[in-house]
Amino acid sequence: MSPSSSPPTYAGTESSLSDAAVVSQDASEVDALPTQDADERGEFEPPSAIGSEPPSGGGFITAIVFAVVMLAMFINPIEFKTSAEFDRATSNLNVLTLAKLALAAAASGLGAIAVFVSPRTRQLLGSLPGLGLLTLGALFCATSLFAIESNAMISRASAMIFVGYLLFTAMALATLGPRKMLAAIVAGTSLYMLLTWGLFLLVPEMGTFEEYISATETVQRMGGTGHPNNIAKTAIAIVLVGVAMYLGRTDSLISVGLRGPWQRLILIGIMVLAAATVVATLSRTAMLAGAAAGGILLIDRLYGRGGLALGIFGIASAASLVLAISLFTGKGPFSESAVSAVTKSGDVEELTSLTGRTTIWEEAIGFIVERPLTGYGMDSAASVMSREATGTHNLLLHVTFSAGVIACLVMILMLGWSLVFGATSPHEWIRTVLTYVLVSGLVEDTIIESFPTTLTVLWMAALLAPTLAGRSQP
Repeated sequence: MSPSSSPPTYAGTESSLSDAAVVSQDASEVDALPTQDADERGEFEPPSAIGSEPPSGGGFITAIVFAVVMLAMFINPIEFKTSAEFDRATSNLNVLTLAKLALAAAASGLGAIAVFVSPRTRQLLGSLPGLGLLTLGALFCATSLFAIESNAMISRASAMIFVGYLLFTAMALATLGPRKMLAAIVAGTSLYMLLTWGLFLLVPEMGTFEEYISATETVQRMGGTGHPNNIAKTAIAIVLVGVAMYLGRTDSLISVGLRGPWQRLILIGIMVLAAATVVATLSRTAMLAGAAAGGILLIDRLYGRGGLALGIFGIASAASLVLAISLFTGKGPFSESAVSAVTKSGDVEELTSLTGRTTIWEEAIGFIVERPLTGYGMDSAASVMSREATGTHNLLLHVTFSAGVIACLVMILMLGWSLVFGATSPHEWIRTVLTYVLVSGLVEDTIIESFPTTLTVLWMAALLAPTLAGRSQP
């Protein structure tokens, strides 16, 4: 399609909101552009800016979608916490919850409209990953009818919100394209992290999370706007996405790489902020999962002498750390003194039990056996399980506890798709997001919250985005 061709029309049910400017492009022509040529031209134009100008109203709709994505990523993760006791709280109708509900209504409304008027949104949802996500959402809604009475309303609302955000994610991808959508996600999450740091530094009584590591000992972690582990998973996702945008490809419709000097400078600042946030939360789970996802992100750059040097440096660093611990403690690397240097409590059982997760998994399985087909409803674990658990701390157990074994089987298929296709995608941001979900999901709930946050929306987007380029798989 030449630049001089007439702009697409938006009349009738076969029109789209602003994604007609995306779908009208020849994806094969864009994908055929060599990376070098794209780099020489500078930043690759996002799909909505290629070719002819969008018709009147397209820019307004794009701005609305961008704003809803950004606000959702800023507001949805906020859950004021200062200690583990706050994990027992349910969603009361306060100002914050009303704001989240308003955003969910806006996102769901936009997504529902797009299903009727946007061919590209329907194409994304009709892909194999899209059908899997829709099936998962349908199971959440169906099983919520059998949720425990004390949590029934919250479970049903959470299920409908999940479906609404799924439709909206597909619509946002079709309207904005992956690069602009990720920019909105990064911008909104950066505001969330700035708020978290503001509470942590300026109002420490609100911004610090006090965690008991024994009957009498506590450790101070960054909190305030959420549990430290949730803050960390959000921050590490931004670190990974930031690296992918900084180093990523620019040669296709689903590439997210940035080449503008000011854009890259701002991105570096955001990545530094996010990395500092992860450190302040003391979340080892996020750090380890992030390291694994980072390795997959950079895997295609690890060939040759540079990759060999990096591998040797990593091994040497790990060996140096073990040696330093031994020299500092004067004992072996697995002695009690050495263990205290890498644990919160200094107890080796903290490592062997994965910080008590093995006990929590046993408890969760016991509850699941009692309601294997329907589960207990979304957002019910904190109400059903013991005070020490507060959640299942495993993604598959989380889905099974919420919606039963059939939903678990669907999630296994989705994670299998993520492993087989996502981890081998040529696009760095898709590889790193899906890998992070796979690794973090082993020891955390990770995704599928009452109000979808950064990593859940990124996961949906990473599964759906390859269809934009007309591929049947990533």
